[in-house]
Amino acid sequence: MAAGRPGHPVTDSSDRATVPVVGRVVGVLALVLAVIGLVLFVVPSRGGGASDSAEAKQVVSRVNDFAVAYNTYDVADPQEYQQRLEGLLTTDYNAEFVKITDALFEAIKDRKQISSGASVLAVALESLDDDSAVALVVVDAKVTNTDNENAILRQFRWTINLQKVSGEWRVSQFASVAAQPANLGDPDAPAPSDSASPGPTASPTPSSEGEGQ
Repeated sequence: MAAGRPGHPVTDSSDRATVPVVGRVVGVLALVLAVIGLVLFVVPSRGGGASDSAEAKQVVSRVNDFAVAYNTYDVADPQEYQQRLEGLLTTDYNAEFVKITDALFEAIKDRKQISSGASVLAVALESLDDDSAVALVVVDAKVTNTDNENAILRQFRWTINLQKVSGEWRVSQFASVAAQPANLGDPDAPAPSDSASPGPTASPTPSSEGEGQ
């Protein structure tokens, strides 16, 4: 995924995560994955108890749902893809997502690109408040198109901003994260708009090269 590409613009304050903080979280994930390869929950302490843990699990669950849904698509059927993502995104972000996927899927429809087999390797929470959260996710997906008939495994690393809307966590923005020394995979694997998966890059969708977020 293209390193360091920005996600959709956000209209809220959920973009508070700084590059140094994200870098530390990525480093932790890289180290843990290298040693045990397990899904990771790094939940910041807010001085709470069971309720915080339950809330954290809801955020992690939503991040998992988004990462898998975002990396599961067939450019021949953009409507099905958009419908699946709609309930996972904020209203503003979804409107942008639909516009971009419409244009991008049309531009690359001749490539017959398909992304499937999405698998979340790790999720870490960088911050969690009453109505906003920031998480880091590492996900794999297999991509095929007219240039690559044999499925190519792509790995994506994103920071994801979420907002709580009417009691439900929804994605309001996400951006790709550059690989750290303890490499988690190909740093050039698609990010929200790289050559293997359609999803947003500076916007939410597949890229003309065929990568993903």
